[in-house]
Amino acid sequence: MKAVILAGGEGTRLRPLTETVPKPMVRLCGRPVVEYMLELLAANGVEEAVFTLRYLSEQLRSHFSSAEFAGIRLLFAEEERPLGTAGSVRAAVGALDAPLLVASGDALCDLPLREAVEMHESTGAAATIVTTRVGDPREYGLVLADSTGRVTGFVEKPSFSQATSELANTGIYILSPAAVDMIPQGEKFDFASDLFPLLLKNGMRMQSCALDGYWCDVGDLEAYRRVQSDLLEGRVRCSLPGKRDDFGNLVRGRHPAGRYLLHPPVYLGEGVQIGENAVIGAGSVLDDGCTVAAGATVEGCVLLPHSLLGERASACCAVICAGGSVKSRASLLEGSAVGEDAAVGSRAVVRPGVRLSAKASLPDDAQASDHLSARGGAVSRFDDDGLCGEVGVELTPELAVRVGCAVGSIAGGRPVGIASGSDRCSHVLADALIAGIRSAGAGVLDFGSAFEALFGFGMSCNALTLGVYLHAGEPGAIKLVCDAGLPATRRVEREIELALARGEFTRAGRDGFGDRIDLSGIGVIYLTELLRLCPEGLSGMHASVSCANRTVERLLENVLLKLGCELGDGIRLQLSENGVSLTLSEGETTLDRKRAVAAYCLAMFEQGRDVAVENDFPRALDRFANERGRRVYRYLLCPADDADAPGRSLAAQQQCTRDGLMLAVVLLNYLRKNQLSLAGLDRMLPPFSTGERTVPIQLPPSRLLDGLGERAGEGVVIREEKGIVLLRPRKNGSAIRVFAEAASWEAAQELCVDFEKQLKERIRREEDRGGRG
Repeated sequence: MKAVILAGGEGTRLRPLTETVPKPMVRLCGRPVVEYMLELLAANGVEEAVFTLRYLSEQLRSHFSSAEFAGIRLLFAEEERPLGTAGSVRAAVGALDAPLLVASGDALCDLPLREAVEMHESTGAAATIVTTRVGDPREYGLVLADSTGRVTGFVEKPSFSQATSELANTGIYILSPAAVDMIPQGEKFDFASDLFPLLLKNGMRMQSCALDGYWCDVGDLEAYRRVQSDLLEGRVRCSLPGKRDDFGNLVRGRHPAGRYLLHPPVYLGEGVQIGENAVIGAGSVLDDGCTVAAGATVEGCVLLPHSLLGERASACCAVICAGGSVKSRASLLEGSAVGEDAAVGSRAVVRPGVRLSAKASLPDDAQASDHLSARGGAVSRFDDDGLCGEVGVELTPELAVRVGCAVGSIAGGRPVGIASGSDRCSHVLADALIAGIRSAGAGVLDFGSAFEALFGFGMSCNALTLGVYLHAGEPGAIKLVCDAGLPATRRVEREIELALARGEFTRAGRDGFGDRIDLSGIGVIYLTELLRLCPEGLSGMHASVSCANRTVERLLENVLLKLGCELGDGIRLQLSENGVSLTLSEGETTLDRKRAVAAYCLAMFEQGRDVAVENDFPRALDRFANERGRRVYRYLLCPADDADAPGRSLAAQQQCTRDGLMLAVVLLNYLRKNQLSLAGLDRMLPPFSTGERTVPIQLPPSRLLDGLGERAGEGVVIREEKGIVLLRPRKNGSAIRVFAEAASWEAAQELCVDFEKQLKERIRREEDRGGRG
């Protein structure tokens, strides 16, 4: 069998490791990672493999100069320009008369690939994707498949709220000749975004082959350390260099002389030197020729060839690249990394997650802090409400500057809208954020102190596609938005997260800083827009306004007075503090926020228009629309792709569904024109009531939701006799939210209780099976 090994990527998330070494040549326990993959391919019947090369390609050619390894004949195909994953495969192979196996050169696994080949042949699939189950789906492309394994779709690196599968795409594929022929020659073409959607569109069978075993994409420094610990612990079926000693340590050559303490298992390469009273913690890797001086402490670190940790220095969960030196009494804190031939001075401190590039130098007694380099780790910090935390502790001006740098770096020349609450703390955070955005060369439209509904209007009328709202409450939040104030997509969030994680921000030159335009007077335009929504006025109407935010309350009262509405008795308008949500009440009739939006939708249907609402809006609206020949589009809280693009496009034009003040004016005008009471309007709406619950979890949400219902973009929908339930994970995976709808309030609450119990019972069963984590 023939294979193609993808080996052209730059591996930016593994920097500084990959600044001087291509990803496939990164060393795991004394060997390049790609050697493990080649041995696996050989054991599964591969006889010839072609490397696709682009970045630092000469190192691979030189290492495999004999053009053979583990019995596999090796060939090399150089990309003159980036062709994408599929395009590079097409360029590397000629005419095929048998299936082709494609694998990544930077993954470690022991999966039984013959089984995937056999399944590919037995199903007659155009392409078979090797998948494996993962606990945390947020860093993986997920494969959606039916009960027979036939692929039905994909979700790329979702938040927990959209992860309804645990099957991760391993990047190992078996392709039929027909599938390879569909890849255009000489064009940029990717498997995930181009070829696989094309196969699905053409109705060609794609198969998911879920295999048990070990698999890890060595994609970042955390995974790089973890995978070597797994190798030492014996979790991977593969050949390792060296021999195990009586304590389980893996030793290549002889034990270093001297008195020191090893906590097994550790890896000791050839020519390693360990000084008096040094301590080497479990899971540590000391590669060939490295030195740990007297009294030094190593905890879960990787020291690559000829690196040095000086006397009484300490390193915790860090990486020191080849030739890197850390001098006496210096400290490398968790997740930090020192590049090739870089130097850390005596008593210096490299703080958590900070990375020193190759040949960098940190002076004696200095500290490398967050603002100098990136934080490590790959945990998504975006929750449903944005970047959340305690102001002054987690949400600090320092963080706001870095978020601003990240936002400005991805803005791509677009201006960024900014607004905040009216308190002093919000102003300080906003100023810090704006400084970061402008330092990256992006311009800022500053709406000043503005409630969220007003900010959404400002985003819309200025056609902005990227914005940030700061709220310094308890907790505080930095909320990312896009068109018309809609929630940002997962792609945008992920770009921000990666920029923060790498510390790779655009740095503007002296004349390249972005402009700051003061749009704090947007409220005047907003008031005009509110008046424009009701050109005939509201004479004869009576209403009262209530809101915890006096700015919002006074603004709507002013609008109603200008429109001729009398304030006092009548319809009570209750607005949320951010101006987004509206509740109307009159006598014994109450329209909560969702029924108020449904009333707006009724008005749109009568005008022959479709509507767009958030994904967790009651499904009763869909039936209501169908009866009137209209359609309801839905948009997601955090879409991983463009599946909800039509809904988002329409929602951007329908500000009323997210603006309580606009909605109040529109509904009062509807009542006036149709001479309706609030009770009369309520009777025209579909009969539904809603309930909500939140169930905290510590297990992967996809595991708890598996098989419970039909996928709904984000979460799953279950249709019961009593009503409909949507189960949607929070974006950070900390809880599952239960949204129930039924004909009566009592039935909706019963559904909430029922499914809260079901989820808690599933949690208990999974924990009893040892499913935690």
